[in-house]
Amino acid sequence: MSQTLILPLLGLEDTFPENLYVLHHPSSNRYGCFCHEGIHGLACFSTEEGAVRFAEWIDLVGMTTRELSFDEAREVAKDRPLPVVSLMLLDSLQSPKIHFVR
Repeated sequence: MSQTLILPLLGLEDTFPENLYVLHHPSSNRYGCFCHEGIHGLACFSTEEGAVRFAEWIDLVGMTTRELSFDEAREVAKDRPLPVVSLMLLDSLQSPKIHFVR
């Protein structure tokens, strides 16, 4: 009798939250970004606290947090100049979730 092995599809459980927090500098229209293993992306977080902690690493006075939907954050990432090519969920800096936008 043959058996079918049921294995979960990798990555299906790795989804982005519906709402994300990003860092924005209103006067220059700059956003907080991050580079992980050579991939540049718009930094986003599932909590405002995570975004605030990340802001401490950025040497730019006046950074604010913005709550955006996933689709809105994706559009912001697309509008960033190269080398930004992704939206990065940085709840874990050592293992970010990367969503490529181009």
